[in-house]
Formats: sequence, structure tokens, C-alpha cells
Amino acid sequence: MSTFELAREALIFACDTGTLGHDDGRLSRAAHRGILVRVKQGVYLPIDIWKALEPVEQHRLRLVTVERLSGPGLVFSHESAAALVGLPVLGRWPDKAHVLRECAAGGRSNAGISRHSLGLAGVPISRADGLTFTAPARTVIDLATTMPFLSAVVAADAALRVDRRTGQSLTTPADVRSLLDAMMPFRGMRKVLSALDAATSLSDSVGETVCRLILLELGFAPAALQSEFRDGRGLIGYVDFTWRRSRVLLEFDGAVKYTDPRYTHGLTVSQIVMREKNRENRLRALGFRVVRTDWHELQNPALLLRTLRDAGLEPVNPTTIIRRPWL
Repeated sequence: MSTFELAREALIFACDTGTLGHDDGRLSRAAHRGILVRVKQGVYLPIDIWKALEPVEQHRLRLVTVERLSGPGLVFSHESAAALVGLPVLGRWPDKAHVLRECAAGGRSNAGISRHSLGLAGVPISRADGLTFTAPARTVIDLATTMPFLSAVVAADAALRVDRRTGQSLTTPADVRSLLDAMMPFRGMRKVLSALDAATSLSDSVGETVCRLILLELGFAPAALQSEFRDGRGLIGYVDFTWRRSRVLLEFDGAVKYTDPRYTHGLTVSQIVMREKNRENRLRALGFRVVRTDWHELQNPALLLRTLRDAGLEPVNPTTIIRRPWL
């Protein structure tokens, strides 16, 4: 049983405490003492189980409680749909569940639910674990209308990303644009179009997406993404950003490269470090300068600008430096 499934089974609903021999007052006092955490009004969970959950899992658990207390029929949307479909969200996951409702029903929200009166007609939906939510294409559109540009592109990239092993993606540019055409015109349409124009199916991680957009802000020419490199020994790998004319390669180093099973393939951290070192040596042997960047430089783009200039790559457009210490 996964940590999330364990948490789902361990939820304590105050409305059920009569059969358990407890009362809401005792649960509230237990929460005050740090034994339980209040997931939602009238819903509790042992705090050690709560802390073992990833932030996205904590949000998904809130959705489970909302569905239980509100009854069936909810269609989760925006960040909540992103959590269910597997799309990343920059920053903090919301405390409220986001749902769609009919236009005529109004848009009033309450302490646990943020309601979006956008209508349900023609909305493609998906279902999993007993919950109903907007399908990936619609989720991308909804997020782009409400989130900052950088966050919207992060979500769009993740939805469009084609898995190199399976050739599958959550949705396609054609699917998103087809749905968008059917929805036009609507408020926020230009924001969605801007995010889609900036999105790509070639970004392997959130960090790569953020890095790509910051490189454009710094004025560098668009790089080729996920370029394949080979030598006499065969495939070296796929490089995040390539400027062939300048003979410069840029790799984003995020934690997922060393922790996510999609990339580790059962290797230890030390083995991955050695693998990366050997890979880098083979790329240098082809005559390229290999540069690495990380979240620290994305928070302080002036550092990334200096790193790439030291490698011989110069901006071709005006440079804009926007510090994002919250990344």
C-alpha cells in the first residue's frame, strides 16, 4: 500500500466519530496537541502520516475529503485537476479544491472549495480513484487562464511531453488547440495562446522549462532541445540545450536526475555522478563546451548569464534579468 493509499484509509471524519466512540471536541483537542492534523473542517489524519505525504499528495487528499463531504458530481479543475492528472504546479499547492460548475449556478466559493462558473457543457473529463476531473487538454487551458505565464508554460510542457520510451503524452498540441477553438471566444484566450506558443513537447522537467524561458529573457538565441549525440561508441545521450554554431551545450541539473526512477534506472547517486562525468567527457571529445546549471542560477539569472558568456555564448537580443528567489 502506498503512502497516499494509507493516508486515504486513515482519514477520520467527525461525522463518523459517533460509531467510533469519539466526538469532534476530542479530535479538535488532539489536533491542537499535534497528534492529528485537520485536513478540512471535520476531517483529521494522524500527523505522522500527513507529514509523510508529498505536497501534491496532501492536495489530492483534500480532494478526497471534499468529494466525501460534498457528495458525488464534483468536477475538479485547475490546480486540483493538475494534481490528479499528474501535472506540476510551480509554488505551493492550494488549500482549496478547485471545481467547475454551471454558469447559472454562480461562482461563490467556501472555505474548502473554489468554484469556477465556466460551465460544464462540452468539457472533456477523466476519472480516477473515484474522482472526476477535467481532462489534460482542458486542464492546460484552465491553468493558463488563471496562472502566471511561467507557471502556465510549466504545466503545458508537462502535459505535452512525449515519453521517449513509450512515445505517449498526456495530450497533444492538436488536441489542446482543437478544444481551444471550440471554446473561443472567452476571457483569458490570449493568455492561453501565449502559453501554448511558448510550450514544447521536448521539455523533460520543470527545471528545463523554467531554464528555457529564462534563456530567452537573457537574450540568447533559441537552443535546440533534447538533441541526440553519438560518437564512435554509439549513443551518448540527449542534451537539454544545444547551440551547435557556438559549440555550447547546456544541461540542467535537478534533483530528479538523481532521485526519479525514470532517470536513475536503479543506479546509486555515486553511480549516476560517474555516468554523467563519462557522458560529459564524451561530449567534450566531440568539440563542445559543456555547461551545467541548477535551480540556484535560475533564481539568480545573472549567474547563468555569466556562466554562458564564460563558455563563449553571447546574447543576440536585449537582456532582461528577473530574479525569482521563490523558485
